[in-house]
Amino acid sequence: MIDVAIPLFLVVCGIAVLLVKDLMSSIMIFSVYSLLIAIEWVRLNAIDVAITEAAVGAGISTVLFMIILSRTKSVEECKKSISIPALLVAVGVAGVLLYGSVDLPNLRDPNIAPSTHVSPYYLENAYKQTGQENAVAAILASYRGYDTLGETTVVATAAFCLILLLRGRRHTNKDLKKYEDTSINKCTVKGVGIKPTKTSPPGSEQDKDIIKKTVTKFLMPFIQLFGLYVIVHGELGPGGGFQGGVVLGVSIIVYSLVFGFKEAQQRMSVKAKDLLVSSGVLIYGGIGVLALFFGGNYLQYNVLLPDPKFASIIGILGIEIGVGITVAAVMITLFYETVRIDANG
Repeated sequence: MIDVAIPLFLVVCGIAVLLVKDLMSSIMIFSVYSLLIAIEWVRLNAIDVAITEAAVGAGISTVLFMIILSRTKSVEECKKSISIPALLVAVGVAGVLLYGSVDLPNLRDPNIAPSTHVSPYYLENAYKQTGQENAVAAILASYRGYDTLGETTVVATAAFCLILLLRGRRHTNKDLKKYEDTSINKCTVKGVGIKPTKTSPPGSEQDKDIIKKTVTKFLMPFIQLFGLYVIVHGELGPGGGFQGGVVLGVSIIVYSLVFGFKEAQQRMSVKAKDLLVSSGVLIYGGIGVLALFFGGNYLQYNVLLPDPKFASIIGILGIEIGVGITVAAVMITLFYETVRIDANG
């Protein structure tokens, strides 16, 4: 029943996002949609993807939509029209995708090619050849090490492109004053970033801000510790650099929302964040180059130490750390540059 109910709820949420008139309600429904997708990934035993979907889809995406909404003007009356060409293109693409899905094999069929050739090989040889007890980590970091390096490089490149596109000018004092008056801190999340004053009456927004800051200070070490655990634990269970990096990036974003961007930049400056975006890729690629100096192939981890199995474990852990650094820095970049806050705060 769960496998039937979740897809139905997803369809309902998808239609509701398009039909609801209030944009804030649409954002909240979209967040629920992402949470349902995360639950579906759990049902499919894809815990790694579920962690990422919950953090990015329901977490960061919701925050970014709220920021964008806080920076737009509401229009009471607008002329609604439907673009017939756009509608025809959307229907045509949907039809092609549905037609193509007819020939897809049944994923639960044990006789399909992945179940009879690829999967058995990985399950039988992953630990013996890579030393990784988690076959997923062995596939991503060893068998598909080049692909994962490419994915990490693409993510870092996207962050640099975002920097080049959005960091076009420095804010003047007038711009910063205008931002302080219209930022998400006051428009969307009331009380966020507002420092309590001595004249604040009990129960005011400034007084409530103390509670949010106290709770955030208490939870922040646990959130970041969990992110590090997910990165390191990828060898034994669900997790890895991508998932742990997202959790670490979210922790900085939460800190920024509660304590204000200026305070967050004192903890994580723009220059440090930019350096981390590229350093993660350099760590990943550097481990591959190091393997060449030891007489092996690029990303051949088992030549790094006398014990091949232990060397493979250390090498894969190193690239997971590199991936985690890059992903965390990219998530922070996406947030920083979207709200257009530069190094001068």
